[in-house]
Amino acid sequence: MSKSALLLRAFGPGSDVLSTRALAERTGIPRSTVHVLATTLADEGLLETVPRRGWRLGPLLVGLAGQIIERTGLVAAVEGGLGGLCRVAGQEVHVGQLVGGWTVYLHRETGPLRTPMDNRVGLRAPAWRGGCGKAALSRLSAAETDARIDRLCRDEDLAPPDRATLHAELDAARRAGFLVSSAFQAGRTSVAAAVVDADGRPVGGLSVAGPTPLFSRAVLARAAEDVVTAAARAGRQLV
Repeated sequence: MSKSALLLRAFGPGSDVLSTRALAERTGIPRSTVHVLATTLADEGLLETVPRRGWRLGPLLVGLAGQIIERTGLVAAVEGGLGGLCRVAGQEVHVGQLVGGWTVYLHRETGPLRTPMDNRVGLRAPAWRGGCGKAALSRLSAAETDARIDRLCRDEDLAPPDRATLHAELDAARRAGFLVSSAFQAGRTSVAAAVVDADGRPVGGLSVAGPTPLFSRAVLARAAEDVVTAAARAGRQLV
């Protein structure tokens, strides 16, 4: 992997800004070389300087990422089709795209009462941690799921999930058509379904999420029916 690619990969959730020293520690590249590379990447718009703090990902990446998002058509596919999902005050709707082993959250809709949630537009998280990502992974084979996990854990130095527990959860989601998850954020539950394209490949997932006490048995059942219907409708809109 090139040194420039290593620098860009060093940025992740919780590391929006990194100093030259931090980049050197994360990549193993000498600090003097990091500074030269980062300056060159900043000149090209791939990084930008943060005075007295270091570096962060640059504006050119926004446009490049936007091209990928538009290529899948997920945001356009869910437009106008999520209105019936957010019914209980404090619940909200999330849409996440599956990108390799990541979930990238592209859309969030809240009701009159907004509760603290980790999910925000632009956040990326390992796909096996949240409802949207796990719903999408449930539509892949176990071998492909493991391959994506292995690559992400290797590239980002992440701890892998418990494979037996994860695959049991994905198998259950595959049979039911939806997934209930409470692992991404303490005290929060999501009910998610995969959005798949015409070839049956998962593009991402959508979920209804919120504080766990808001999800009674009846609310869970209704949310599951709603997200499955909305996800299927979004899948038909993909082009």
